[in-house]
Amino acid sequence: MKKKLSLIAFLLCCYTVFGQKKNIDSLQKAYNKNKQDTTLVQLLDAKAVWVYLQTNTDSGLLCTRQGLAISRKIHYKYGEMRSLANMANYLNSIGDLPGALRVTFEALPIALQLKDMPSMGECYNTLGLTYSTLKDLKKAGEYYHKALAVAEQQANAPNQMNVELNNISRNFLDRDMLDSALWYNDKAYKLSVETHQSNNIAFLIRNYGIIQFKEGNYVKAIDYYNKSAAQEGTKNNHYLQSEDARRTAEAYQQLNKLDSCIFFAKKAYEQCKLDRNPETIMKTTALLTAVYKSKNDFKNAYQYQQFMLAAQDSLFSQQKTMQVQNLMFSEQQRQDEIKAAEIAYKNKVRFYTLLGVLGVFVLIAAILVFANSQRKKANSILKQQNDKIEAQRKDLEKTIADLKNTQRQLIQSEKMASLGELTAGIAHEIQNPLNFVNNFSEVNTELIEEMELEFDKGVITGVRPLINDIKANQQKISQHGKRADFIVKGMLQHSRVSTGEKQLTNLNILADEFFKLSFHGLRAKDKSFNAEMITHFDADLPKANVVQQDIGRVLLNLINNAFYAVNQKSKTGGPGYKPTVELSTNHSNAHIEIRVKDNGNGIPENIKDKIMQPFFTTKPTGEGTGLGLSLSYDIVVKGHQGSILIDSSEGNGSEFIINLPLKS
Repeated sequence: MKKKLSLIAFLLCCYTVFGQKKNIDSLQKAYNKNKQDTTLVQLLDAKAVWVYLQTNTDSGLLCTRQGLAISRKIHYKYGEMRSLANMANYLNSIGDLPGALRVTFEALPIALQLKDMPSMGECYNTLGLTYSTLKDLKKAGEYYHKALAVAEQQANAPNQMNVELNNISRNFLDRDMLDSALWYNDKAYKLSVETHQSNNIAFLIRNYGIIQFKEGNYVKAIDYYNKSAAQEGTKNNHYLQSEDARRTAEAYQQLNKLDSCIFFAKKAYEQCKLDRNPETIMKTTALLTAVYKSKNDFKNAYQYQQFMLAAQDSLFSQQKTMQVQNLMFSEQQRQDEIKAAEIAYKNKVRFYTLLGVLGVFVLIAAILVFANSQRKKANSILKQQNDKIEAQRKDLEKTIADLKNTQRQLIQSEKMASLGELTAGIAHEIQNPLNFVNNFSEVNTELIEEMELEFDKGVITGVRPLINDIKANQQKISQHGKRADFIVKGMLQHSRVSTGEKQLTNLNILADEFFKLSFHGLRAKDKSFNAEMITHFDADLPKANVVQQDIGRVLLNLINNAFYAVNQKSKTGGPGYKPTVELSTNHSNAHIEIRVKDNGNGIPENIKDKIMQPFFTTKPTGEGTGLGLSLSYDIVVKGHQGSILIDSSEGNGSEFIINLPLKS
């Protein structure tokens, strides 16, 4: 079956290439014969689309510029539109997003005016690609669906339909909507085979690989990427080769085969440089940076990071971003002007109709009445708007005040919310010492009864061992009673609003208690949750002068976050993943250090600077308020003159390091 599919793909590719070569040869012969400028423009258009688009960007751009210059010189609107549409494709492929938007916004009105369906679809497709690069995936999807609707209106446009189905599938993949992506990809693949369109076969096979990758089937994903790379249309296409190699490298990274990952990532980078697409260069060098960093090869990591930043700057520099925004604003203005022109035209028609019916004198009277009424209406509307603006201003001031009050309430609620997290853990923890107290009390009762029997019998020699046992049991009762008392006091202190009073505290005991309470609290909510708990406590740790309930809140927040991180990764980490959270303490002459480490998914580099901000959270809606780390930061830094440091690598876990001064 695999051999059969490969043969079909090869025949489709040969059929398409042969057909387009024949078309270009025909245009070349026609131009050699008649030397007409319109024929030359059509020839340049064909070369730009079928010869240079995936192989030679410079030559392709030259063709589009020559075609545009000739078309404008001879006022050949169709040629101008085709040259602009092709130029937009090239500018998009080399990462000139402002240029791609500007040229597409020039081409689209001409295509609409000429009612040229293929070019309309191509313009919508280019806008979709550009917005996809700008990460506005919703708007990109809207343009892809517009392009698909245009293709469906045409009698013979299977290739354009295939392109749009592939792009819609990729759009859903980027939005992690895998079912929708698979549906459109299946439809595109079936259409490609039925209509002998081989141009997108490699794209579609790679899409299947991406779906497998996102589902965690990395070996299957690599198999699809290899099939995509083996397609005839991929061999001379630097973009396709770079995509297959990079995605293969990403799969090997997930399989922790870093040498294979580096091999394919470098292969992808060489193809990226030939393709000159800054987006693929940025993704590939970011992958190489991460892999070398994980191997502690910081020299190579730094080198590829510089390449990544350069590519990122070429795509999303401040100047280009401003250009894109200006172009989008100008296009909106143009659309508004078109609508205004249509409205003005309709008003003009009404005006002349009225003029013909009523005559000059009636018209003058009507104009005077109309102008007067418009003035009154305008004054009335202006007054209403002023009143409305004033009311809105007052409402806004009230809303701001309400928001500030709500914010204060949220912060106080967050301080109390962790009490609920402790409840199940406290119930579990306090049960153990209470069981000991009850059991040893019962044993002591039995021993006293035996001792009374011995006294009644007058046997004194058997009483001493019983007294020793009672004494030992009483010590254990006292020990576990104090432990229960410590837990209850900790709960009460945690539930109170902090008084800010500092006291000497054994942070080993405090950390150990909250470690256990956090674990049992999460276990009470989710019985399937489990994780290995590792502690490394400094036996010589001195007591610290801290606000005990505040530091308890900090530890609970960080430990809860660590357990949450490993629990999330356990859902996708595979059978070999072992959730682990480590808690350790250490000290120097001036500071006490507490470390909370997990092997979860880690923190993405682009949000490290935000996670301490109030109300910023990476958890799904309803699972986090975004106040835990912000309050922890305020308690440690502002309340105790300490610091919180973060050491995290995306995909490799996180470590939060608390430093508290011994003298405060």
